[in-house]
Amino acid sequence: MDRITFLDNAYLGKNQWWRYLLNLIITWIGPVLLLLIMLIPVLIFSYPFDTKINAETWIRDNPLVFLVFLGIYYALAFALFYACSRLIQGKKLLDMITPDSHFNWRRMLKGAGLWSLILGFSLMVDVLLSPTTVNLTFNWPFFILLLLSLIIFPIQASFEEIFFRGYLLQGIGLLTRKPLIAIFATSVLFAIGHLGNGQTFASGLSSVFNMFILGMVLGIITLGENGLETAIGTHIANNIIVTSLGNGLSFLGDYPSLLTSGTSLGVPYFILPFILLALVFWGKKDKLSLIFKTHWRLSDPYPVATEIQCVNCKTINPEIANYCRECGEPLLIEYASTPRKVLAFLIDLTLLTIVSLVLMGVIFLMVYLNPYSFSPGLASGVWLILSTLIFFVYPVLMEKNGKTVGKMITGLRVVDEYTLKPISYRQSILRNVMLIADLFPFILPGLLGLIVSAKSDEKQRMGDMAAETIVIWG
Repeated sequence: MDRITFLDNAYLGKNQWWRYLLNLIITWIGPVLLLLIMLIPVLIFSYPFDTKINAETWIRDNPLVFLVFLGIYYALAFALFYACSRLIQGKKLLDMITPDSHFNWRRMLKGAGLWSLILGFSLMVDVLLSPTTVNLTFNWPFFILLLLSLIIFPIQASFEEIFFRGYLLQGIGLLTRKPLIAIFATSVLFAIGHLGNGQTFASGLSSVFNMFILGMVLGIITLGENGLETAIGTHIANNIIVTSLGNGLSFLGDYPSLLTSGTSLGVPYFILPFILLALVFWGKKDKLSLIFKTHWRLSDPYPVATEIQCVNCKTINPEIANYCRECGEPLLIEYASTPRKVLAFLIDLTLLTIVSLVLMGVIFLMVYLNPYSFSPGLASGVWLILSTLIFFVYPVLMEKNGKTVGKMITGLRVVDEYTLKPISYRQSILRNVMLIADLFPFILPGLLGLIVSAKSDEKQRMGDMAAETIVIWG
């Protein structure tokens, strides 16, 4: 296989931006309006209203009823999404799942089975490590919850997978021609939707982090297997298990889950998707290689450079030229190695840290000399803002001309991916904003960027893929 045909399905149907926007609005807002219309008779018969009841209290007092409404919402959203995709964009649901002519049920069951085993093992470890924190609550309401979960979550999880890792992944892949950028963007959007899945803001952020990791892994599996079935099965199993067995919806109220009161996974949740990834691609690492390539190499159409700039003398040459017509230097390029790029980054980071420390000394000297003019809090805020600006503006301005101090010392240059010309300010800003993504995960800064750069055929980190730039010798 030399192409990701799952992404090629994006070319099917109509892909104007306004069609995507209209589909998105109708899909996510339409169910809310329909639910409100459905509730009008209930509101009429319940008049006059009890003004002391608020929505949060009602949800906590009636968690199973809320779960039913959640299921209705997702069923309506799925139906509207299907209608909009067919009528507005001319896209078939199966094309967002697989390039094949049929749905692969075996893959879906494989995903559900593997993830159930992984979660089950993690829960078993938790029980063994801290049995006193786990309470077994076995009662009749549990069977109601289990039945609702078996009905609702296959609909909800299938819809989310088809929407995020089918529809949006294909659409963003069509826009960027970078599979990895499409996976990252859809994972961010998928994770943000889980910000409210926590009783506190900190637990909400933890949920976002976990769902981002799960989204990235499911996106990689989807493109690596060239189909969405395994991701659908995994998502369905995840939602059923964490809700009915692990009290995963405790932030919404007291659900009659089987395991309650302090239950937490024995292994940190964000590690579990990587176990799934290893199991799915055990002995099949070659299937992952295409994810690190640019999409235009896998399918047409793609950008064609009509001219190329000599790195040595800056002369513009025809794209078909092998040597510079002015200085005779070969126009073949050598991509910068990942270790050398890391060295250049560390040099720049050291330089900027020194500048930031000097700036701190100057500001606090001013506070010492004029204690009534500047408060320590104000001085700290000013220093933080100026340091952040320096750390961002420095690479943007310097890379516009191809080189930061670190790249000068290491002999590297940033150029346009197709023409080898100096990059624009737009490209420079984009590649440096995306540094936030390359430094992920922040528990081990830069791990994602290192992996992507090492595996990419053009040694590009995600910022380079998004900005269409490369780092070369020169």
